[in-house]
Order: sequence, then structure tokens, then C-alpha cells
Amino acid sequence: MTCVYDAVVLGAGVAGSAAAKALADCGWSTALLDRHRFPRHKVCGEFLSPESQGTLARLGLEEAVKELSPSRITRTELYMHRGGAIAIPLPGAAYGISRYLLDAILLRAAETAGVLVRQGMTALSVQRRGELYEITARTGHGNGTEKLLARSVIGAWGGAGLKGIVREGLSHAAESYVGVKMHYRARSDGRSGQSGSEAVELYFFEGGYLGLNAVEDGNLNAAALLRRDDIPASHRSVAAMLEEAAARHPRLRERMADLTALPETASAVSPVRISLRPVPWADMPLIGDAVCRIPPLCGDGMSMALRSAELCVTFADRYLRGGLTLPQWERAYSAALMREFRRPLRWGRLAQALLGSPLLSHALPGLARAAPWAAAGMVRATRLSARVLKSHPELKGQ
Repeated sequence: MTCVYDAVVLGAGVAGSAAAKALADCGWSTALLDRHRFPRHKVCGEFLSPESQGTLARLGLEEAVKELSPSRITRTELYMHRGGAIAIPLPGAAYGISRYLLDAILLRAAETAGVLVRQGMTALSVQRRGELYEITARTGHGNGTEKLLARSVIGAWGGAGLKGIVREGLSHAAESYVGVKMHYRARSDGRSGQSGSEAVELYFFEGGYLGLNAVEDGNLNAAALLRRDDIPASHRSVAAMLEEAAARHPRLRERMADLTALPETASAVSPVRISLRPVPWADMPLIGDAVCRIPPLCGDGMSMALRSAELCVTFADRYLRGGLTLPQWERAYSAALMREFRRPLRWGRLAQALLGSPLLSHALPGLARAAPWAAAGMVRATRLSARVLKSHPELKGQ
């Protein structure tokens, strides 16, 4: 007899693992599939904003994350193309933590909660069969397939999509980027005095930007977003692309010269296209980067992934208990997510345009010194509001 799961989550990143754990905590039989195996390095700023910590606590994940001893980050430092700088305090302490450890600990938390975790399993199709969904998945590296039945399916496959799974209505900016990341170690001779800094450093230059911040082991994560057409054809390695990026900014070049690369941590993704608007539902509810890809400089991607998982599971629980129909779940979740995500996405695109413009970026440091409240306001506008679930009219009756 075929087992019918209450929920199957496709993708075991931050959003997928958090959602699967939350569903299991509600008492639902849940399976979590991912085509990759963990732990693994991923392109990410590896910055958990202050806004994420309330969501982590509500999902029962805060202590698990703290046990990883993340670095403490209290301010943002922006370094413009022409040398000007802006320092902006964060509204609270953020965490610097690698995806290599974070994804693994969230996956373990889901498994401990009772989730069936299937690593190395790729979903090929999702079909509606009456009241159930049929998921066809390829197991391992062979041609063998397996079918799973579920009362609900949640898409958490990231910004690149999942081949064979239809996603309608997604809208992206025309410009295409390459995302690269690698960890670095501070030099033992003490020259890299900033390695213990509680700052996330953002460097802007012609063709992109690069973020640098400490992670849990004292190493530094360098993550860059680079325009694809600006990358020389000869630069095929992550190290070469990061070296090229550093060469475009004098202060960054000096900063990176004092660091030693850790090539085993390198990762890249292409193409990266920034979303024009969130898409909460496409045949099924979507969470994390499957909903939208925000400008990375917002520094709130993982917070938004966790929040989308929290919102989605709230409505999924009501649906599975018979309190909502599928169309009602779609409308309620879409309205709640759009209410929270629309503003950060809009302001994030604006911030990226302003900071990426050589002419405007030259004037911004002076403006920030004259009106520091405006710079802090821009940072706040690109982040999720500190809402709680009860603030949503869709959630009344919970």
C-alpha cells in the first residue's frame, strides 16, 4: 500500500528545511526532498539579519543556530566606487554563519522532528490526482524513479527553478548576473586587522558589488554579484572572478590582499536574475527564493526565506485540518506574503540602482553624513517589518 504524506517539501535549503520541521511539529507526516546532498557550500552572503531571530525562535530553531557560534554583526559599512564610505548601525545584532553549517543543522532539526529526509532525490514532475498530488522523483544518479503521494506540496527549490516543474508568472529583471562566493582566512602575521570586525562590508564597483563578513569559525565570507557580460572569458574560476572584482575597487583590493583564500569553499551560480515581484503560488505554494530573488545587498534573503516558510506552514496547517480549501489557502498565503515582501523587494531594487551608479554613489557618502537618518531609513526599508502573525487579517481565527 502506497504511503500518503500530509506534506512533501521540494528543496532542503533554509526555507524548505524550516517548513518541513514546522509541519512535523504540527503533527503532519512530512517528506523533504533535495537533489543535492548536505552539507555543501552555496552562494550566499551568509548573513542572518536581526529580523530573522524572532522567526527562528517561533520555529524552534534559535538554539540550534546559536550552538553553531555564529559571528556577531552590528553594523553595515558601504564602500563606494569612488572611495566614499557610509557606516550604518543595524537595529540589532545579526549573525554571520555559513550555509555549509546552517543548512545541515536545519536539515538535522527537521529529521529530529520526524521528517523523512531524502537527499539526492530529484523531483521530475508534480501532478494533481483528485485530492492528492503525485510526485515523480529520480533517485540517486541512475534512471530509477519513485512516486510519492501527498495531500500538499510546497516548492522550496530556490531561485533557479526545478526542471520539469511548471512555474508560471515569474518576472525577472532583464540584467543577468553571476553569483560567486568563497571563504578567506585572515593572515597569521596580524596585517588583516579587520578580521574580527562586527561589520558586514559592502564594496561597490563598476559591474557589481562584493560583501565581506565574518562567519562562525572566524573566517571571512566573500560573496559577489557580477554582471555576466563584464566577466572576462579567461576568468573561469571563482578565485579569478573574485580577484578581478577586488581589482576594481582600491580599498577592496587592499583588503583582500591581507586574506588567504580557502578554495574548497568556492561556489558559483549563474544566471542570477533579480525578481520584479514575488510569486507566492504557481500550481502550489512557493517559499524562499522560489518566491522571489531579492537584491543580495538587502542582506535579508535568509530572513525572508524563514518568514515565507513560517507564513506558508501557518496556512498549510489550517488546510490540512480542513479549515481552508486549497483556493482559500492560495488567496490567504499570497495576500500575507505580498504584504510583507513587496516593499523590501521594491526598495532593494532601488538601493541596488542607486549604489551601483558611479555618479550617484559618489554623492551618497556626503548625503549620508548630512542626513544619517535617511541612510538608516533606506536599510530599514529593504528589510522585513517586525510583524507578528496576528497582524495579518488572513490569520484571524488561529
